[in-house]
Amino acid sequence: MEKNSAMTVFYLKTDKNPKAGVSAFLGRMLSQSLADAVLVSARTPHSPLPMPAVITDPEKIEAADPLAPAAPFNAARQAVSILRHESGRKIVLVLRPCEIRALVELVKLKQCVLDDAVIIGMECRGRMETPIYLEKAAENPDLTAAFYRDPGLQDAVCASCRICTRFLPQAADIAIRVIGEPTDERIGIVPQTPAGQDLVGRLGLSEGPDSPGREDAVANMRDLREQERERAFQETAGKTDTIEKFQKYVAQCLNCYNCRVACPVCYCRECVFLTDVFAHDPQVLMRRAAKKGMIKLPADTTMFHLTRMAHMAHACVACGHCSSVCPSHIPVADIFIKVGNEVQKRYGYEPGRDLEEPMPLMVYDKPVVE
Repeated sequence: MEKNSAMTVFYLKTDKNPKAGVSAFLGRMLSQSLADAVLVSARTPHSPLPMPAVITDPEKIEAADPLAPAAPFNAARQAVSILRHESGRKIVLVLRPCEIRALVELVKLKQCVLDDAVIIGMECRGRMETPIYLEKAAENPDLTAAFYRDPGLQDAVCASCRICTRFLPQAADIAIRVIGEPTDERIGIVPQTPAGQDLVGRLGLSEGPDSPGREDAVANMRDLREQERERAFQETAGKTDTIEKFQKYVAQCLNCYNCRVACPVCYCRECVFLTDVFAHDPQVLMRRAAKKGMIKLPADTTMFHLTRMAHMAHACVACGHCSSVCPSHIPVADIFIKVGNEVQKRYGYEPGRDLEEPMPLMVYDKPVVE
């Protein structure tokens, strides 16, 4: 995606209803045939929890709620399901920054193509865990609008979001601005690529200056999250800096592999832990028990988590969904985000930063002979 050197800000009027403002913006893309479909988080008749949905009918777009502080899973996987190969249809994807990062990594891994896609990235104040969101939604008829007004609701986002410093959308054609914006009045729309500029230009939005205090709001949010991130990293390191401590940390693991399934960049069609390699013969288990006097079943819990780290720490996008789906409530994301941060710093690599940036461990550099 070629970036624009100068970025112009356009504005959507919201009239105290940010959800309706964004929905109308997306609906115009469908009604004016600028897009054949929109993948966006939307409410269904069966639950107040927004879920990824493919919408083709402009009249259905009012269900869209991408600004809601909810994301039951990282929607990059759902994006892949409709972008696996070229379709000839123009598809608009409305995604959070961590979802965009995961999608970029999956494109590099040849899991999908973006030829037919336009990516709209939303600035992200974070997501609530699903039970918390449903509880707050029962108390607030319009939780999306309330969330951007109420710092108390913003403090209810999940642990991974509270330490996320990459809350602005990169690798997106269009950015939806909410930080430092009076969302009851307006939301910013910023084209970031020529494709985004073309699409916004066709919609005839009004240009405007940056909102006063915008830069300070972004800087303050980043500073607070960096402080919380450093504190969380130190706490996690203290709990996992030896193999014994690590084993205690994951001791309640059920080997359900939910974290593997929820991880958007864990892409293997056949996981080694679901093959004969780890389907141990009874005699193997008995020999282990005889050697140690006792072994825990299911076996290989520590090996599973260490192997996952070795496989994808360089690509971890810090979405935190691995913790969200753990039935034993193990904060596995804390470990993966910290280890991912260390690995990525070592390689000078940020997953999802750039489609053209090669992934570590997949590039061979010929040694320089002096």
